[in-house]
Amino acid sequence: MKVHSQLDAVTLYREGAVCSRHAQLESPAPSGTQVQIVGLPLSLTPGSLRAKLTGTEARVLDVRAAFDVVLTDALDLPTESKAVFAAQATYEALFSDLTAMENEIHELQSLQPKPLEPKRGSPPREAAVEATLALADFVEGRLVTRLAARRALEKRVADALEALTLARQRLHEASAAVRSERAQVSRAAVVTLSEPIAANTKAVLTLEYVVPGARWVPNYQLRLARGFSGGTLMMRASVAQSTGEDWAGVSLSLSTASLQRRADLPELKSLRIGRAQPPPPRSGWREPPQGLEALFEAADANQGLAPSSNAGLASSASSGAVSPVLGSGMMQAQSRGASEKAKGAKKPSATMAFAGGAPPLPAPSAAPPRSAPKSIAMRRSRLEKKASVSDDDLASSAFEEVAHSSPDDEYPMADLADGGEGAPEPEASFVDDGPGSSAAAKLGSQLRDYDTLSMPDAITGPQRGRLQPMLNPDFAFGASLSIEIDLVIQLVIAAHTKATEVTYLPLPPGCTPVQSFDHFDYRFDCQGRLEVPSVGKWVTVPVMTCQVGLTPKYVCVPSVEPKVYRTLAIDNATAHALLAGPVDVSAGDEFLMTTELPSMGPGATSERLGLGVEESIKVARKTKYTETSGGFLGGSALLPHDVSIEVNNRLSTPAIVEVRERVPWPDPSEKDIKVEEAQITPPWERVEKALDGVITNGARRWLVTVPPGQTTTLTAQFTIRIPADRMLVGGNRRS
Repeated sequence: MKVHSQLDAVTLYREGAVCSRHAQLESPAPSGTQVQIVGLPLSLTPGSLRAKLTGTEARVLDVRAAFDVVLTDALDLPTESKAVFAAQATYEALFSDLTAMENEIHELQSLQPKPLEPKRGSPPREAAVEATLALADFVEGRLVTRLAARRALEKRVADALEALTLARQRLHEASAAVRSERAQVSRAAVVTLSEPIAANTKAVLTLEYVVPGARWVPNYQLRLARGFSGGTLMMRASVAQSTGEDWAGVSLSLSTASLQRRADLPELKSLRIGRAQPPPPRSGWREPPQGLEALFEAADANQGLAPSSNAGLASSASSGAVSPVLGSGMMQAQSRGASEKAKGAKKPSATMAFAGGAPPLPAPSAAPPRSAPKSIAMRRSRLEKKASVSDDDLASSAFEEVAHSSPDDEYPMADLADGGEGAPEPEASFVDDGPGSSAAAKLGSQLRDYDTLSMPDAITGPQRGRLQPMLNPDFAFGASLSIEIDLVIQLVIAAHTKATEVTYLPLPPGCTPVQSFDHFDYRFDCQGRLEVPSVGKWVTVPVMTCQVGLTPKYVCVPSVEPKVYRTLAIDNATAHALLAGPVDVSAGDEFLMTTELPSMGPGATSERLGLGVEESIKVARKTKYTETSGGFLGGSALLPHDVSIEVNNRLSTPAIVEVRERVPWPDPSEKDIKVEEAQITPPWERVEKALDGVITNGARRWLVTVPPGQTTTLTAQFTIRIPADRMLVGGNRRS
């Protein structure tokens, strides 16, 4: 039963996203336990499918990836393509009319009178003045009309060309989810339920899958009130996705985590004293239970199978029969195995086929298998050169060659499972050498891929009751619909290539890639449902309003320059970290600037955001220097310095101004140089920690509040004491 679903939520990670769909299930047929969710993007990762069923007692047993084809009666072109075709036709028609008009004008301009040449010895003839004037009037009258028409046509052709260019640009920027093929191929999920859905039951099937080709980076918008008395910080996100489906009306969540990181728990190994020994191999396999065939006696009796026929099936398995799950190819393999047995092929001793990676292999005494068809090896080598093709797609492509191989080709499915040129070694079987053997043979990689194993039904024969690899649903789908597998593979490759382009998309100006903050990852849930088209370009969406404290402060260093800079102290009161990114700052209706917001953890305080120069606050610094003698018998030189700083606030609100100053800092090795601080009004603060990431020796600062329209004066006096016979490098005066 095919069921359409609705995309409900998307969780976007650093690269890639997890999409969640909801499907309402009606009561299917009494025997229907499989549901096919169609309309999924081609770029989804097949191994990431997860399903959950709610509202009913039935439960999900299995979910597999497949394909779905929708055949339309007529070609359904998107609106952008129709606009391009219409603009192209209009432009070509107008250009053709302009070309015809140019030809007419050229023909009219070529009309000129040609006087007859007199014969030799004859007097010259009179000029046909009236005819020449009549011709000139005719040409001029026609040219005036056609030149005016040409000017009008040239304008219409230019407008048509501009419309065509605009239509082509819109088609280029259109969503990648719009498909214009007559046969539309998409991914599907086949969900197996434990039992049919009961009547009058409102069951909801939730399907999750991973898609590549999606990224996001944060940015912010800061709106301040006049005078910086308050404001609002809004977090936004630039999202780019080319997954093949539009995210329309979805609940979008953004995460700083990576989908590629390993989430398995570490395995703690014990420490032992003694001789080092290699760790025992992990087989991941258990022997089948004793008396396995006795479990199917009732099923055999119901099917009318005698015990002898059951034994015949077992013997055919040991001679190389292929599992019935492979369809019609199984019948040919069984008939060949039976014919070889009839010819007297020697039966191998105590060899049983194990339900695993490759189909059962022929007996060792049988004729040596020939190499696989060259078409399979050639196709595999060609596809392996394409890095974006997965193992599922390789197997899907090779299925077409296997399905159409001739009966003389030996063991095509075995070669398909292994990929070599000859028959593979029996990696998916074990040999029982006797009651005392462990029967733990080397297992193939397919046997450890538990997600691709299945249990055959009771009438499958010798493989029943044993796990074995399920037929790839991709090429099983292709065999059932008889479509060209190469076309499907090319579509899948194109979808993955389109999704990969987002990885190399340049970041918006000022943005930085998303990273974990302080080894922690955070998730941001967007407010309301959003729309993000699959265009492969950056789209800005709102995320949330950040609960932060904003305190305006002003900073100046008068000894360096008399400018006062606006800053904003931010206190993060949210439960999330604020990631680094550009922030657009506006005061009222006036846009101020775009600056950089630093990374802030939850609860971080006093992170400063620079907002440029404040012209309404003026600072003036004045210094006074004298030189006297001091000490015993005048052996020391005293260098008093007086510093006066005036801060004039011309704003309509009080201003908190941080004035930074620096006193001379003597080298610790110079014992004869001392700096003595005298009267400081108001007292300043010694700064021993880093300011703006830099530790400055001798740093001092005032933190004063200047009332609106008033001036505050700051004074400081310090004296430098040096020996009288010495002088400071660069002069004794320090400004």
